[in-house]
Amino acid sequence: MRGGFIKQSNLEELIHTNGWCNVPKSVITREGQSVDTSTLVWHLPYVIRDDTSIDFSQIVEPTIRWVTQRYVQECLQATSTHAGYASYTYIWTELIRYQREFNLVEGIQPDQLKERLVSLFEKALSDARKKHRLWAMYRPIQWYVWSAENYPELGFCPVYALELDAISVPGNPKGEAVRMEDPDRGPLHRSLEVPLLIKAMRDDKSDELVHIQEKVALALSIALGRNPANLTYLKEDDLVNLTPDSNKATWVIRVPRIKKRQLNPRDDLLDEYLDSEFAGYVLELIDANRRVADSLRVNNESYQLPRPLFINLRGNRSAVKSGLLDSYFNCTSENITRFIQQFVKRHNVISPLTKEVLRISARRLRYTLGTSLAAEGTSRKELARILDHTDTQHVQVYFELAASIVEHLDKATAKDFAKYLKLFKGKIINFDSEAVNGDREDKHVEFIDDANPNESSEIGVCGEKAICHLDPPFSCYLCEKFQPYRHADHEHVLECLLKGREERINKYSNARMGIQLDDVILAVAQVAEACRSGTGDGR
Repeated sequence: MRGGFIKQSNLEELIHTNGWCNVPKSVITREGQSVDTSTLVWHLPYVIRDDTSIDFSQIVEPTIRWVTQRYVQECLQATSTHAGYASYTYIWTELIRYQREFNLVEGIQPDQLKERLVSLFEKALSDARKKHRLWAMYRPIQWYVWSAENYPELGFCPVYALELDAISVPGNPKGEAVRMEDPDRGPLHRSLEVPLLIKAMRDDKSDELVHIQEKVALALSIALGRNPANLTYLKEDDLVNLTPDSNKATWVIRVPRIKKRQLNPRDDLLDEYLDSEFAGYVLELIDANRRVADSLRVNNESYQLPRPLFINLRGNRSAVKSGLLDSYFNCTSENITRFIQQFVKRHNVISPLTKEVLRISARRLRYTLGTSLAAEGTSRKELARILDHTDTQHVQVYFELAASIVEHLDKATAKDFAKYLKLFKGKIINFDSEAVNGDREDKHVEFIDDANPNESSEIGVCGEKAICHLDPPFSCYLCEKFQPYRHADHEHVLECLLKGREERINKYSNARMGIQLDDVILAVAQVAEACRSGTGDGR
């Protein structure tokens, strides 16, 4: 109806006249889930977010509203629920929320709609370019091109659509925080920050469900380097002991895959090895879940489906609104992120680098795992598998960074960092009579300088009564049963270790060769400073 106003009644007449498919009463998503589309509010079955409802009443102009409904419907049916939700989100945030500024209101003519919508698009593109986020315009451009191909009669210009389609839109920038080694957004320092998180998890003895969830979310993010969404789909029975008949368990966890085009993330699970310490945390969470199992009820009936590993006691609003029974108590990605951040806040983990509470996220832990494995010599193919990438190009940034990292350390900074990490857990002694095994010559620990192998000095006593399997003297500083002498020259030990560290970095042009003993260096620095200041031990 060119030249006339397009109101809701006129729009319905155009739909009928042109034989267009109207918005149906319900839609089946590509994943096979039903969505009620009979109203302007659609509750999408997208459970990794707390509430993925789309309110089309936000769009004032009826033509734009109807076309957007049809486009989101197409995305839901042909691509995925995520595509439908993400498309609407970007179309709204980057474009249509400025509708009133461009007078896109009910009752305008198609020619007016065409002109004003083009003006709005040009403004949005200009702003995106200035802010270096042109990538955010990809979905709005796809929406306009689709609308112009299917409904040019409504005011979408095919010529302008060709111009938009010709724009080279970059992908969402990846790896910038990794490359920049941003102390708040990039990888964590694996010698100075990651050990603080490990220590905090070991020290956390709380049996509150939410506290255990925090610890497990952090442990799995460190171990697996996955996105929070992966963890939201985990079930209790995804933790498997491969050697149940052995005295030593071998644990794997079956991780659901996301972004791989399968209809359901749990249609494809990857078995990942899990350290026994971290597996113990997961078992602790499973046991805590049993204590609240009776409270998981749907329509006054006990919830009989396999429980998620991370239980959302309040219920997943997206699952409840869309009727996804098997996901009623799933946590969301935001929940997982909050668990990690709350753990760090609760334990007041201070970064030695920023001197502030450590800024943490699952993404930073993913960067950390990728960079650490690249530095240790993991192949590109294996790293891509570990991080669940479909090809190796996405992991190149980790190898670029690993090759360039040179983390220098001197005595002053080592002592400064040591007071945060507190890696030494033993007891400093003045005399052999104060030590366990002080009367046993075979338990006295000597330090031999590599530069002067003929010179040696006793630095302490081993308190282990059984056979010790550590590698003295360096590993002793990390053992809680080591009893260093207060009068020993631990400063000399520290200087020798720091000198050897620099020599390895320069000789091998590889930071990893230099930092292999960083935890020992920091423990020695702690002992040296404790002896200087006269404090008793590291406990």
